[in-house]
Amino acid sequence: MKLIRWGGPEHEKPGVLLNDGTRLDASAFGWDYDEAFFANGGLGALELWLMQNGARAPHVDPAARLGPPVCRPSKIVCIGLNYRDHAAETGANIPAEPVIFSKATTALCGPNDNVVIPRGAEKLDYEVELAVIIGKRASYVPRDHAFEFVAGYALHNDYSERSFQIERGGQWVKGKSADTFAPLGPFLATRDEIQDPSRLGMWLKVNGEVRQQSTTANMIFDVATLVSYVSQFMTLLPGDVISTGTPGGVGMAWKPPVYLKPGDVVELGMEGLGASRQIVAAWAGSKMVR
Repeated sequence: MKLIRWGGPEHEKPGVLLNDGTRLDASAFGWDYDEAFFANGGLGALELWLMQNGARAPHVDPAARLGPPVCRPSKIVCIGLNYRDHAAETGANIPAEPVIFSKATTALCGPNDNVVIPRGAEKLDYEVELAVIIGKRASYVPRDHAFEFVAGYALHNDYSERSFQIERGGQWVKGKSADTFAPLGPFLATRDEIQDPSRLGMWLKVNGEVRQQSTTANMIFDVATLVSYVSQFMTLLPGDVISTGTPGGVGMAWKPPVYLKPGDVVELGMEGLGASRQIVAAWAGSKMVR
């Protein structure tokens, strides 16, 4: 299945995207895609509901806004320097173990919402990434059982304000967590939809120019390794997100660096996970500008 959430910000309703592109309103299912949904057999229940009610479920207007395909998770865990070319372009050594940092869940937004340059920011950057959504409580998971704990996958743009991340000291989370810095979706593809997450083509463009083009085959640490590894240090809850790192081509690594500016259009996509599009907006004194 492909899960969507649609409607206004913080008022999204659950839905399902069919293979022919039709969007179905799953509000009558009675369950949003949150921790309780994933923890209590929600995917199976939704599949049954769809079989019984899909033919008469209302259609969602194709023009309706899409929100993130999961209701706010307990945490977003990100992996840094997980592609050899990205590590090389930043001058970093290949990590012996996964580099972990967090991203505030308040950064989560819809796949096509504007990305807003934070107040005082000057080096906004992009990062196309594969996001893994956890399906059940995970702690000390053996690598060979890792996929049992995966609900599905989604496209993620891990936006970064490099001046906050690198030049202000402390932890990377500061440069990763501004509102609108985590557009997720357009949909969550359940695990059965993506047979091999280690071979997904991915790309990102800025104003029509290709900036990143790679495949998840180039990850240093694969999905199973990451799920197992992160679960050694924290309990992953249903609905949590692990964003698995970005390939080379980020704006910071260009010579000279090329950062995003108001009016720029960022488009990205991944095989089996659709595409998204964000317009860069200037800070306007509000939490979000969409």
